Amino acid sequence: MTRSLKTSSFSPSSSLLLDPTLTSEEAIVLRSLVAGKTEKQVCHELRISPGLLLRIMRDLREKTATTDRCSLVVWAHQQMRGLDQRVDRRERYERPV
Repeated sequence: MTRSLKTSSFSPSSSLLLDPTLTSEEAIVLRSLVAGKTEKQVCHELRISPGLLLRIMRDLREKTATTDRCSLVVWAHQQMRGLDQRVDRRERYERPV
């Protein structure tokens, strides 16, 4: 009687990364992307180089197990359900009058 070994592989999926820890830079860039800003606008407003923005976006995609900018924004919207949704509105950053 021979025994066959059953092996299984494990690969990280987005379901395992429910709450990745983001740096403050990553959180700021992610909020800007969710607000619908282009990469050029994000670079200009945050005063960062395009290379740094691409590195931050690459790190965000790795942490969230997403493949492109669109899926990253969708992931962020899903994570923000039930939270403050005023990310893309002016009152988020303005003082109350």
